[in-house]
Amino acid sequence: MAETLNEQEQLIADLLEEAHGLRMKYEEFSLYTESKVAEFVIARKALTEERDHAVHHRGLAELDLEVLRRRQEQLHQQLVATNASIAKLVKQRDRARERVVALEASRAVRFAVRLRKLLRR
Repeated sequence: MAETLNEQEQLIADLLEEAHGLRMKYEEFSLYTESKVAEFVIARKALTEERDHAVHHRGLAELDLEVLRRRQEQLHQQLVATNASIAKLVKQRDRARERVVALEASRAVRFAVRLRKLLRR
């Protein structure tokens, strides 16, 4: 019976040692898991910030593009209006030139020019 008691005590000691070893392995695994979770949380936070930053910049870029598009439309409208004004002014100029040519070709103007030349002498 003494042997059985010693064997039982040895078995209990072995079981306690094995339980302690398992506890230590569990502790190591727990620390490893916690460190990996912490790494994941840090990586997730960095990626989230990067994504938010990219979304913010994309939003700004889209806003900038919208502002540029509106400005381009305004400039185009101004260009069209300016071209119309220039065309109107060119027509007025051409009509004025035609009137001057017509007046210079008239008999009365030719007569007045000759009369001035005669009077100057």
